[in-house]
Amino acid sequence: MPGRSRQVPPEQAVASFDSASAFLLALARALDGRDFPYLGQSWLKALPVRASVLLPRPLRCRVYAIVSGREGIAVDRLGDIDLDEVASWVARTYPDRRYPAVLVGSSNGALTHLAAACGVPWLPQTLLVPVRRRGADPADMLAALEFGARHGPALLAHNPRVELHHMQDANQDALSGSQMAYFRVKWTGLPPAYERFLDERLEPDAPVVVVRDTSTWPVTHVGDRHVFQVGAQGGMVPEEYLDAPDVPAPDRTAAEAEWGFAEPLLDGLREAARRTRHPVVELRYGHPQDPAAAVADLLRSWTRHRGGPAQRLLVSSFVLHDPWRTITTGSVPFWTFFPVQSAARALCDYLASTSYDDVDVMLFNHGVESRGLADARTWRRIAERARRRGRLLGVDPRAFPADFAVFARYTSALRSLPDGGLPWSPLSVEDALAGLRGAEKLSVVGG
Repeated sequence: MPGRSRQVPPEQAVASFDSASAFLLALARALDGRDFPYLGQSWLKALPVRASVLLPRPLRCRVYAIVSGREGIAVDRLGDIDLDEVASWVARTYPDRRYPAVLVGSSNGALTHLAAACGVPWLPQTLLVPVRRRGADPADMLAALEFGARHGPALLAHNPRVELHHMQDANQDALSGSQMAYFRVKWTGLPPAYERFLDERLEPDAPVVVVRDTSTWPVTHVGDRHVFQVGAQGGMVPEEYLDAPDVPAPDRTAAEAEWGFAEPLLDGLREAARRTRHPVVELRYGHPQDPAAAVADLLRSWTRHRGGPAQRLLVSSFVLHDPWRTITTGSVPFWTFFPVQSAARALCDYLASTSYDDVDVMLFNHGVESRGLADARTWRRIAERARRRGRLLGVDPRAFPADFAVFARYTSALRSLPDGGLPWSPLSVEDALAGLRGAEKLSVVGG
């Protein structure tokens, strides 16, 4: 195939800061009994992140935007990305052994914690290809649409098994969006590496759990297998984005770019599972926040079964999480999809139904006072509902949401928590699925 001699290395073709890649790497490390320091980066790269606290806020934000943009792929290399090879890299990331189940589909931080507790991998449907676009106006949607229409076909031409959801969010991604375009790709045909994983890496009769986030978003059709999405799940609803001037008119609804499940993949998964004699279980929900409470309750019971008191609630935030450290400290995970008001309400609702001695809250920082953001004071007040101690963990509330040093600081904060001293006994897949059946906002079908 033309251009393949210059193929972009798979691990460089996708963003490391994205939900899918961060959950993938954190889970792979957890399945190997390791924590997830510095969002998967080396401690050397963490040093300048820690030092960013010394910069005045405007310069700190500018540096953050530029550094984020460096992950972007040059437009003339888009045709050199082989997403089937990326799928092979995904499969190789996990320890080489057989597993009692596999999750396939939507990204979800709460379900990443659940997968770690069960000792099973997750194969993402969606990944982010960041495309270099320096000096862009993140609020200029027409220019973003034109950029995607011009450069998206090069990526799609050599990758027939995917569709492109080009996402532009001037509210939450104003900094990174000034330096890159967000090309999210969703597999609609099962990549060969995923088929091989089902055939070679699962135990007999192990279920294939399809993670189906059914959230959708209004989009504009750009071309074959290519749509443009204005805004994203977070602090604003679609209508608030679309009321802005000079926004391309949406003409259809599609799976939400980052979190939503694209339905065409389901047939391929069912056929591959039938051929390899694995049952299919579908886990459905309508919003990325929905599984958090049910997973927290399930893993609290599991932690108590292992002999722990399960009295520390550890609240993770977007990619700021560590499944293995959560397990080894005997903490109960409550994942928030972004530090926005709707996620804060979900945590409030959860703590209204149960109580913990300690509540530690981590906060992802994206650098802007975006609409719908819940401020640090709000999160601290929620944490203070703890019976003994509630606090923000590893966060400088005065610098939030531009406390970028948290991406390094959270590691030492988590490592300072006392070890739970609990024996490792994975949660069985059967018990996990049984615990989710009947949970509010979730539907478990099959199995």
